Amino acid sequence: MPTIEEKNKAGKGLAFDFPSDWYAVKYDQDAEPRYNEPAGFYRSVILSEGVQQVRGMDIVCRLPGQPVRLQLIEVKDERERAPDANVAVRHEELRQTVLRKTMGTLAGLLLAERLGDGSLKPMACLSRQPLIEVVLFLEEPELLPQRSTPLRKSTEKDRKNILDQKLTAKLHQWGIPFFLYDLDKRKPVLWRVRDLA
Repeated sequence: MPTIEEKNKAGKGLAFDFPSDWYAVKYDQDAEPRYNEPAGFYRSVILSEGVQQVRGMDIVCRLPGQPVRLQLIEVKDERERAPDANVAVRHEELRQTVLRKTMGTLAGLLLAERLGDGSLKPMACLSRQPLIEVVLFLEEPELLPQRSTPLRKSTEKDRKNILDQKLTAKLHQWGIPFFLYDLDKRKPVLWRVRDLA
């Protein structure tokens, strides 16, 4: 079972367990000198030599079977975010981030296919016109008790639904289905997520 961990600087984070017949890679992998692991294609080829404006998703998966199907997964574990932060502003930032990273990752996969990169070979198949899905896995902090009124809870839920609707609509224009998941109410169906904290 492929497992990919997404950790913050404090070592807290999430582990993503994918089915054994999936191919999953940490697309934005940094080099890990202590484990002798090189940086992934995105960091070593795309971001090298001063290319800084292209953004990449956290995880790219190829699902088994035909037709070819890819999932691009962005992970945002924001449980450490200040509970009184402006959620509407943050969700707009997230919307833009997911769209930029989707485009950047698709461009990277096209380049990886063109260059014949071995590390991304299963996913670098855009010339075969795979089905593509985009996933945002978003964990947010609990509301402060004094802000946890029924109206406030409803407003916070609505904001997450609005983010979901906006991304669904925009990615639908591009012919790409979108899914918003979390640990509680919106769990992924095809893979599992564990809290590392």
